[in-house]
Amino acid sequence: MNLVLPVERYLFSTADLEELQAAQGILVARCMKGFGLTYKAPPPGPGLGPRSRMDRRYGLTDAKMAASSGYHLADRDPRGVKPATPNPPDGEARAALTGESGTLGKSSPLVNGKTVAPGGCSGVAEKAIFGKDGSEIDDFPQDLNARSFFVTKSDPEVQRVFKAWSDCMSGNGFSYPDPLAAIDDKRFRGATPSPAEIKVATADVACKARTNLVGVWFSAETEFEKGVIRQSASRLNGVLDGERKALDVASEVVRGAEG
Repeated sequence: MNLVLPVERYLFSTADLEELQAAQGILVARCMKGFGLTYKAPPPGPGLGPRSRMDRRYGLTDAKMAASSGYHLADRDPRGVKPATPNPPDGEARAALTGESGTLGKSSPLVNGKTVAPGGCSGVAEKAIFGKDGSEIDDFPQDLNARSFFVTKSDPEVQRVFKAWSDCMSGNGFSYPDPLAAIDDKRFRGATPSPAEIKVATADVACKARTNLVGVWFSAETEFEKGVIRQSASRLNGVLDGERKALDVASEVVRGAEG
């Protein structure tokens, strides 16, 4: 799905998040080394779930995926992947990483003779990238992204197209009030898609196309977000400035480590 909502401009991209994560790992390792400890950032997990913020935002929209996998996510479905066994640090490593004393019994733990800063090396890395208190990036865009979705579910035009979609599904022998109810059907939560799931998913995608459900809902979200963005321009420009600063720091950290 190639649709882009207005709020996306104010959200970190996948590539941005990867760079920020890489920089944090480098800074944490550098900090841990100062305590005489070796730290290796955990590797990124497998690429699971929707491919983007818009993928599956309005439910399933890919006819080929519906026919082959129903509502499952094929090779990106977490139900088909064995969870990694967590291996959290303990003792002095935990104290240096988190700033939490644990069994060391001190509010400001000492590790190899050095006092650990509040928040530990994780906190030090966050402050270096995101600001003096580690929370300089305003989460208003994330809130808007979620609020837009939930508020526009009640938009009259969206409700109208939900009804049209539901009627279309009824014509195929399926009873759901809206597409989110279909994709969340408890019968379809197994490890693999069932024939019944594939039939429902295929009808779902066809009914979305017939009723232009995605176009109507996307338009409602776009108008809602534009209104909020106009009213909050100064705050959102501040968000962009903070994000650019964080990304500049992260990029410099990563380049320095590569050099």
